[in-house]
Amino acid sequence: MPAESLSLRPFRAEDAQRVTDLITSPGVLKYLALPTPYKLEHAQDFINRCITQHLPHFGVWVNGELTGCIGLGNPPGGDAAIQMAGYWYGAAYHGKGIATRAMQQFLPMLPALAPQCRSIVAFTHCENIASQRVVEKNGFTCNGKITEYNGRQLPFSAAYQFTRSMRDIINHTFTIKPWEPADTATLHHLISPVEITSNLLIPTPYQLHHAQEFIQDTTSKPCCRYAICTNGNIVGGIGAEYTSAANGDQDIKIGYWLGTAYRGRGYATAAVKLMLQLIPLLMPEHNTIYARVLKHNTASAKVLENCGFSCTAEIAYGTGADTPAEVYHFEYRNA
Repeated sequence: MPAESLSLRPFRAEDAQRVTDLITSPGVLKYLALPTPYKLEHAQDFINRCITQHLPHFGVWVNGELTGCIGLGNPPGGDAAIQMAGYWYGAAYHGKGIATRAMQQFLPMLPALAPQCRSIVAFTHCENIASQRVVEKNGFTCNGKITEYNGRQLPFSAAYQFTRSMRDIINHTFTIKPWEPADTATLHHLISPVEITSNLLIPTPYQLHHAQEFIQDTTSKPCCRYAICTNGNIVGGIGAEYTSAANGDQDIKIGYWLGTAYRGRGYATAAVKLMLQLIPLLMPEHNTIYARVLKHNTASAKVLENCGFSCTAEIAYGTGADTPAEVYHFEYRNA
């Protein structure tokens, strides 16, 4: 089963019957702390909470079929600095590598989904060898067998505890992470070349105090601006912000850039796809997702096309200069 056939998507109300059927398939409930028997109303309640509380839980889809769930939550007696990863799959989808690939796709989302988190914990039932292999293959370390966590009894008799630090995830995956004050010099170095500032329509020359002001603004209030990282190295930036449409709708504008040494490697495409997965949870109230690129920036236009955007207009974009910039307006087809 090819990796590209697997995707993570937030649950919708119409998924309730499918969730019920998957959880009640043979051998699934015995490893989950869920009501038994598990009924349709339990699935409806779960999905409703996911939607209304914007919980970081995703349905795992393979070849157009919902196969299971992966998500993040608070462990028993835990705090925001430690989050718990959990997952389950219908019996027909066990032993096919789906859980391992879903976790591989899920981990890069965590720095943005849980910016205050320092460590991810996972508990696996002692008999569930397959689940233990999933977290081991995804870089988790086993801390031994436990019967309680933070002074609270586990919902089953005993489990193995696995952990992985958020820093380790950032250092060993392709991901997007919140900007930090320590990134100021790197940001300035990467973004200051004129071929980047001219495409982004930001101050030229871009000086260190511009980078300081950007990161200070980013870290002082909730926003969706991230550093693009590969194996711990910052290679660019990506962000999304709310804008108001002429008809009063609330839209989302995406922007991104890469350092000149990191172009042509697929990083921009991967970062945009990751942002599109995150937007339904981080910025759920919106109508259209769009992006704008200068007409000469064909590489950026190709990135958007690869991510499911379509060019819908050519517009003159006012920048304060004597002559407006000519840009392509792209909209996301699957918004």
